[in-house]
Amino acid sequence: MASVVRSTALRAGGACVRCRKGKTKCVYENGRAPCKNCAKGLHECYLPSESMSHGGHGVSPARVPQRTRESLPSERAVSSTSGDRQPPPVSAVSRHVSTTSEKITPELMQECERVISKTLPASVAFHKPSFLQQLKNGSMDPTMVNALLTTAARHSPAMIRRYGGHGGGSAAAEHFAGKTICLIMQALDQPSLADIQALCLLVIHDWGCRNAVRAYIYLGQAARMAQMYRVVHTHHHQSDPDQFLQDESFRRTLWLIYILDCFLTSSPGRHPALSSHDVKDVSLPCLDMNYNFGSPVYVRTLNGTPPSIMADPAGPLSEVGEFGHIVLATKSWRNVVEMMTTTTLETFSEEQCLGLEQDIDAIRQSLPLHFADKPGQINLHITMGSGYTYAMIHSLLNCGTIFVNRRRILQVVTDESFNLDAWRMSSHAHAQAVDRIFAASHSIIHSLLSLEHGADKEGIHCFPIFMLFSAFTAGSTVAYLALKGLAPLDVTESASGIVRDSLRLCRDGSESWPLVLPWQRHLSVMSKVLREVNSTSRDGPDIREDSKPPIHHVSPSVKDDILSQADTNPDAMDYDQPVRLTSQPPPPPSLEGRDSEPPIPRRPGIATINGGGSVSASTPATASPPPGPPPKVHSPGAASPTSVGGIPQAPQPGPDVDMTAMELCAAFERQLLELDDLAAFMGGGV
Repeated sequence: MASVVRSTALRAGGACVRCRKGKTKCVYENGRAPCKNCAKGLHECYLPSESMSHGGHGVSPARVPQRTRESLPSERAVSSTSGDRQPPPVSAVSRHVSTTSEKITPELMQECERVISKTLPASVAFHKPSFLQQLKNGSMDPTMVNALLTTAARHSPAMIRRYGGHGGGSAAAEHFAGKTICLIMQALDQPSLADIQALCLLVIHDWGCRNAVRAYIYLGQAARMAQMYRVVHTHHHQSDPDQFLQDESFRRTLWLIYILDCFLTSSPGRHPALSSHDVKDVSLPCLDMNYNFGSPVYVRTLNGTPPSIMADPAGPLSEVGEFGHIVLATKSWRNVVEMMTTTTLETFSEEQCLGLEQDIDAIRQSLPLHFADKPGQINLHITMGSGYTYAMIHSLLNCGTIFVNRRRILQVVTDESFNLDAWRMSSHAHAQAVDRIFAASHSIIHSLLSLEHGADKEGIHCFPIFMLFSAFTAGSTVAYLALKGLAPLDVTESASGIVRDSLRLCRDGSESWPLVLPWQRHLSVMSKVLREVNSTSRDGPDIREDSKPPIHHVSPSVKDDILSQADTNPDAMDYDQPVRLTSQPPPPPSLEGRDSEPPIPRRPGIATINGGGSVSASTPATASPPPGPPPKVHSPGAASPTSVGGIPQAPQPGPDVDMTAMELCAAFERQLLELDDLAAFMGGGV
């Protein structure tokens, strides 16, 4: 990056504006800005003459980086023949943020490098050697720099203090997200690969901030930009290493769009941005070693066929890479979600569930030996720097396993003839479904705890959104099985540990991702009821959230008081709300952001996972039931207030308990059948 050269390292007349105001010594290392004080606080560093000559804005021509086209060596030849791109004037942009680029200090460059070095699932799509080299010589596209800073702002305490203020990591990330989208809109007529990659990072940012509509629109825009880029830069051979790097970078970016498309269209009403035609002939990502060293190889497509660009279709194919296994696991997870969204209680098919489980097992069997889900295997990947990739693959597969077996259990327990005693004496299939759920849940929680233990202690640990959703799925499902009495009695301690750890992970994740707040509140209520149930049992241990000292990463931001008050927070669960003593109707819930989608209206007394509130002022335990048939009796002992089928239950609602176990389980079953968890995963109901 260009910088202002100072003639001396220390000069009384050459102090910057900030040091002049603070009356501190202004020292420049190697005679270049920024000074030590501004660099330490990540502040702008400029002389009074630079500020006066530009209308008092403090921005010199050297501080405005010029937009570069290429991000790979082979793109330089393309740009030299086609000419430099002249961005047209833009009258309005989606975010009203000044496009004036600020000084990218060495500290900010280090934050960008830290994001790339972490090899987060989204960063696997980028060519790490090229990115690090561009960061070193200051030639990286400003759009990509700001997009990387958008991701880094959630991990860096210094950036949160400097740019976040009271808004925390989300506000700090929004500071750079606004600059990124402005630069993208200025060059919308000629999208570059850096623009598409930066837009994918913005999709993740807005998705995590619960700006569901904006994230969905940006995803469609990224897909269209990728299609146009593919038309202009299509090549039918990749023998040249530079050409292979460019083509492989585009393929990985396209697969990143495919993964986000599977996540953000996982509920009815959302149409995919990519069609099957867009990816049917695209090779899966190759091994990271071939990608980093530029070794041209051919890899099979998503359907298992050789790519059409391969000169000899009968020739050898290379192995599917690490990122390719994430793509395959995402497709398997998406197939399970499609079954859940298209199947009703009347059209449920056990054969379909068996086929989905076979697909998941086939992907597990196809994984390389060092990627197998074995105890302690993730520690090896954390040492090699591929811990997030390993955890993402198995989070997808294990979450799909939980979905399939949980749907089987829901099909049984929602039947009118269901009896808990008969369940315990039934065939071995029911016990196998519960065992698979517990094994998958334990694997998810263990992977995330291992990543947390091996994380950088200086930064704020911020898991990817899907990993936190898999932890929520594991914790809520295990809590449901324990409260319903479907889990064996000898796994009470194991179930309590899974629920406790998943709740803490979601609580910590909600500090970085507002999307996780409704999941955390819902899981906290389930944990509270489970704790009360176990405390009334003679042999059951007292499961408390603080039974183990939680590992907290202290955020430098000041937490907003409204988030800790259930009666003022529109995202609080219904059973977190106090009972109103007046006859006045409650005010309608307001949306958290202008781009958030409204939750689906619910019946009185029903709480939703996606944060929607009920129109009733009473809690579900005290609200009058809706008109309809009387509630089902789940077991002969259901009439007893303290026992259901031999399982001790929580006492009736009082000062410390909002819902009974059976009421909570019934509400959770309705929400799962109505796909509330998927709506919460996408950022709101549609």
